[in-house]
Amino acid sequence: MKQAAVIAAVVACIVGFSLTGSAAPKDAGEDQYFPELQNDKDMRVIQSEKNMISSGINYGAWITPLFIYQESPGSKLATQVTTFRAWFKTYLWNNSYLYIRGKDTYTAVISKKGSAAAKNGNVLDLDLGYIAMATPRRNVDFTVGRKYFFLGSGIVMNGRGDGAEFNFYSKYINIKALGVWTGWLVKDDNPYGLSDPDLATGAKRVFAGGKVSTSWYNQTIFFYGLAQFDFGKEFYNKNRLLTSVLAGFDPGVRYYNTRTRYQSQYYGMGLEGVIVSGLSYFGEFIIEKGKSYISGYPISTGINAYAANVRVNYYFDVTTKPALEAQYAFGSGDVNRSDYRAPNGNLWGRDAGFLYFGTFVGGYALKPLLANIHMISVSAAFSPFSWVKIYSIKNMTVTAKYYYYLKHHVWSPINNGFDATKPAREIGHEVDASLRWLIFSDFSFFMNYGFFIPGKAFGYYYDYLYNRMSFSSTSYRHFIMAGFNISF
Repeated sequence: MKQAAVIAAVVACIVGFSLTGSAAPKDAGEDQYFPELQNDKDMRVIQSEKNMISSGINYGAWITPLFIYQESPGSKLATQVTTFRAWFKTYLWNNSYLYIRGKDTYTAVISKKGSAAAKNGNVLDLDLGYIAMATPRRNVDFTVGRKYFFLGSGIVMNGRGDGAEFNFYSKYINIKALGVWTGWLVKDDNPYGLSDPDLATGAKRVFAGGKVSTSWYNQTIFFYGLAQFDFGKEFYNKNRLLTSVLAGFDPGVRYYNTRTRYQSQYYGMGLEGVIVSGLSYFGEFIIEKGKSYISGYPISTGINAYAANVRVNYYFDVTTKPALEAQYAFGSGDVNRSDYRAPNGNLWGRDAGFLYFGTFVGGYALKPLLANIHMISVSAAFSPFSWVKIYSIKNMTVTAKYYYYLKHHVWSPINNGFDATKPAREIGHEVDASLRWLIFSDFSFFMNYGFFIPGKAFGYYYDYLYNRMSFSSTSYRHFIMAGFNISF
């Protein structure tokens, strides 16, 4: 299953980061086109005004060709990904409309070396398709169909699905309720898979939850809950189980009795707001409960995991529009966990590893899961030519970000079990840089670069060839992505 997980991770990275370059129509409303990087507003291309009217029929399309290069020890992979989206929107009646968007993603492998796992492929899917309705005062709205569903900061849930969402807005309290089914997504475009059956057939999960929030003096406090029900296939056979018992749980037989259904519930609370002009903050704490199965056995155990995400931003209202951000994120680990994406990666005892179905971006090169990790980061961004009156020059943003990673449990790895396997606290450092350039209202360029420097958790060995200490299994990692958004 680990090999399949690695392949899925590479494909998810390619498709996921291609979404970050998506262009969005001006009136997209709740439609979020690139959940992977919610804050990167400059990556959007504004749709031409001639297609934006207050009623009737709207339509448009955009194409995002991009190049991705990833390098890690024993693996080099260069791919070219082209994503085409076409959308159609028609107003049905007052405060109501139908929105449909199709997507085609073609991946071409330019070169690969070593253990890199990827192949040429094309995925055609109904990206979005929903009906949105609202009351005349717009204090109540209802959406049904395929859309993006989002809770909190998006860690717990932030992705497409087929379902319904209800929102109630008032002066004192806002309420959201949602229900989602993931089984109708194309399996190659289904981000909710954990087990081998999930990856083979497409994850079949139901999500149900809601959120309550209230605001005062530019501060907002919110609470939410989400239950995830797994209806996926399992490699389980009662006859084989009897054989396994008689055979003393022989590993060769035990595989057929592996249970992989992962049932989880998430309870979150958060606070966000503005302290003074230019200074804002966001904080979120999450508790995960539920039931998972011990690796290799049809034995269930309870889940007791948790996570946190805190950010502080400061914006300087001067010529180049500089902004600073500091962030701390944490996901709990388990000394008995060997894999933080596998539903049955827990080897024994109560499961304290945090698994989630949303999005966490913690570095382009390492791409860490928010599990068994402490992450501290600082970033700076500015627009060097914002003072210029020429449109094609002034809309440029440059960002630099530094990450420092530590383990929660030193005896457990991170990610899919292949990274930071040594019993040491320090995972390593990473430096990222990005460029966002809105050249015209319907044409933009973007580029990301990530460089990861491993720490002691990756281990060392003595290299007699060069007479020096070297990293044992994993060394420096590079990630490069560059592309364009063209909308019409």
